[in-house]
Amino acid sequence: MLEKLLKIYSAYMVFGTTGLMPHLVGPPGSGKSSVIEELAELVGVNLHIINVSRLSPLEVEGVQMPIGEGRDMALHMLPATLWTRMEPGDIVLYDEFLRGFPEVYNSLLDIFTSRRAGAYHLPKVLMIGASNSITTYDEALEDRLLHIPVEDPRKRVSEKKRLKQMLIEDMGLHPLTQECMEMDALMDNVVLPTFDVLDTLNNKKSRQVAAPRQGKSIRNLVSQVQLRSLVTPELKQLIEENNRCTLTDSKPQYLVLLGTEKGIEQHEAALLPMVGNPKLTKVQQCNLEINLQLIDLAKARKEKP
Repeated sequence: MLEKLLKIYSAYMVFGTTGLMPHLVGPPGSGKSSVIEELAELVGVNLHIINVSRLSPLEVEGVQMPIGEGRDMALHMLPATLWTRMEPGDIVLYDEFLRGFPEVYNSLLDIFTSRRAGAYHLPKVLMIGASNSITTYDEALEDRLLHIPVEDPRKRVSEKKRLKQMLIEDMGLHPLTQECMEMDALMDNVVLPTFDVLDTLNNKKSRQVAAPRQGKSIRNLVSQVQLRSLVTPELKQLIEENNRCTLTDSKPQYLVLLGTEKGIEQHEAALLPMVGNPKLTKVQQCNLEINLQLIDLAKARKEKP
């Protein structure tokens, strides 16, 4: 994906093509924004992120302000700071692109093709959209989008492995969980169904109606673990297997307590010596902190009359 986007960036900087805007398509948490961030870092330019779903029509071109006094007073358009901050070569990411108001798209279409916001001429910047679907409200908009699907982990083993590794790193799990049955169950039953949105790219009829979203995104699953509130059965089973591996290998840095385990206080002796350990990752430090807080809560519940 990064290589493809690098090629598009290089070609745009040569041709200045404005007839099509690259549009990344994939489920939430599939890495659309992160790969654009990698691209900007790789080519050494600024990345400007505009959330289209929160953009109003008045914010697109700017505002009219009175200049002068008396008969000499006239209205002049002050361009929105969205555009004035940009420099030649920068990348503009329109996040949640297909969730905006129709009036916003009408204004953005003019900007895509003319590279002007009102009277303000934009510098030569690459504009990229990112959405969770390809359902558009207007044929003119559809004709200006170059849909680029994210890598499909249902078809690429390497991509599925990358998503597993992302889960492990973001949750702070034991490395052995990458190959366990519980991880496979979570991927196959919960994560991979979210990529059904990619199937609409090959089915024009289904583009007219957004398909109901299936499964849970990686972002959702990681947040469940961080909040210690698991509502996905497969995720709870993975955490239980992670803790079993952690205790077997005597590596408490991977422990993820939920506060509902029996005998939770027994882990305190293994966790306390790790406080202040500089070798812990940021995620491991956060897990250690909440683990100790949950142990304190468990002890308080026992002591309460």
